[in-house]
Amino acid sequence: TQLRTVTPDDYIIRTLSLPSKYGVISKAYVTQDMGISFNYPKDLLATQNPNAISLYILSRDVNNNLTLSNPALKQNLKTFLSEYRMLTDGVNIKDAFIINIGVDFDVVVRPNYNNKLVLNNCLTTLQSYFNIDKWNINQPIILSDIYSALDQIEGVQTVQKINIVNKAGTNSGYSQYAYDIKGATINNILYPSLDPSIFEVKNLTTDIQGRVVTL
Repeated sequence: TQLRTVTPDDYIIRTLSLPSKYGVISKAYVTQDMGISFNYPKDLLATQNPNAISLYILSRDVNNNLTLSNPALKQNLKTFLSEYRMLTDGVNIKDAFIINIGVDFDVVVRPNYNNKLVLNNCLTTLQSYFNIDKWNINQPIILSDIYSALDQIEGVQTVQKINIVNKAGTNSGYSQYAYDIKGATINNILYPSLDPSIFEVKNLTTDIQGRVVTL
């Protein structure tokens, strides 16, 4: 009733509702660092306030891609949240990590279907699936969901392969952080890093590639 920010969801909703005149936050994630950092018990600054939370955020650039929030935006957010948080709470505003990825896939097309048309429908489906508006920080990629999405496209007989690849390197316009895709994939689920991060297909039209193959 006092509009206090109490739960993690409260902090996320309040963060994403920051008035646009102060800047725009695209993604937000709340956690307590004691839950993700092995060094937390040894970190004197962190243990000064057991109620402190870490708020991980990301913004967008002029091309609508994820980017780090600038210091002015963080300060505006800190001031905005101070009006609603509990007096005992502390909020540490941090940058989430961006993991840029690409998707390669092979499909077998049913007889009497146009290969190009089916392939284009597959590409459109995956471009929609990986639209960054649908993704959150620390959301895993469930490969079986991607297989299912492609299987449901008319004309697709078999999805032979789906391969997630890491796109890294500031010189090429991607995130500076390389990521071990193979090592982070368990039981057909690609997990983000322990540090709060988000998977992003930066260039939907070029970073998703498909082929029509034969059995």
